[in-house]
Amino acid sequence: MKNLKNLHLTQKIAIAIPVLFILSGLTKRYVERFRFSTDFRWIYEYGSNGAFLLIIFLVIFSFANSILMLRDLKIEWPKKMLWLLLSSSVFLLAAGLMIAIEFDIV
Repeated sequence: MKNLKNLHLTQKIAIAIPVLFILSGLTKRYVERFRFSTDFRWIYEYGSNGAFLLIIFLVIFSFANSILMLRDLKIEWPKKMLWLLLSSSVFLLAAGLMIAIEFDIV
């Protein structure tokens, strides 16, 4: 825990972005169980929409945090590149999937 206190804010956010992305994807998958329930359909509706909005927000925030990391983080270049890849991983995934869909690769 002592190591996490020494991290810059952009590094902490870089860790949180992929974790939240995975959790929102899992949430979207598991609320599907309530899709055909008459009493708990609201769980599906709110959970599915909320997870989708969180995924969109994380893609945008991943790009923004990567720019902030390039500007503000004062560490040596190889370590900065690893943090930058972690931070931009969600944005790169979304961009790669959009490119793959555009060229009918998928």
